[in-house]
Amino acid sequence: MSTRLKISSLALALTLSAPIATANTLNGIPPNVAADLLYQLETLQQEVSQLRGQVEQQQYELNKLKSLSKDRYIDLDKRVSGLATQAQAAPVIAPTGSNVQTADSTATVAAPTATVAPLAAAPVRPVKLEEPTSEARAAYNSAYELIRNKKFEEAQSAYRSYVTSYPNNSLTGNAHYWLGELALVLGNQGEALVQFKTVQDSFAGHSKVPDAIYKLGIVNDQLGNQSLAKEFFQRVISQYPESNSAALATNYLNNMK
Repeated sequence: MSTRLKISSLALALTLSAPIATANTLNGIPPNVAADLLYQLETLQQEVSQLRGQVEQQQYELNKLKSLSKDRYIDLDKRVSGLATQAQAAPVIAPTGSNVQTADSTATVAAPTATVAPLAAAPVRPVKLEEPTSEARAAYNSAYELIRNKKFEEAQSAYRSYVTSYPNNSLTGNAHYWLGELALVLGNQGEALVQFKTVQDSFAGHSKVPDAIYKLGIVNDQLGNQSLAKEFFQRVISQYPESNSAALATNYLNNMK
């Protein structure tokens, strides 16, 4: 018999025995008072049981949040490590040469929420870009070295300064692409979309354009915009079929739900 049932039975027995109790008392307490006290006790026990259930539910939710936070931390750590690994593997831009457009490779970085970048038609003619000066190359390499050292906020600031100071040379497209990657790692998906779209729209013919289009697909898919994401993937496949990004886009499309 449960405690609650025992209490209810005892309260009922005390109430029924009230007319025949000696001197109308039970151990000095009137039966009706004892029954009332037992009823109140039962009510309190019910409330305690409800509170215990609420505490258990809150503990369950807390454990879920802890698990989710851990998963997000692990995911962020992987993305940060991947970005740094890209930088380590890529060569530094040499101080001499002509029309150098890329010094890095594509990385896959996920994103939570942001404004979706509209799909725009790719320009027909390549943009004519200036040859970077030795000063511009040094500034680019300095910013790139910050990524290698996982100083992402400093790298972001350095690349922002770079695209402002050197808006139209052959390394500026790379700088915008890296600003997109850095924005993803630092949790600013809106800026990431802007930077990748800048590469797509303003640097036609640049070697980072296929990578940028692929990343626009990745980010939009992460935001739940699968239709738009597929358009970006199909674009990079059709316009840059021999690129590494086209192969990545094909594989991504095959695995999309």
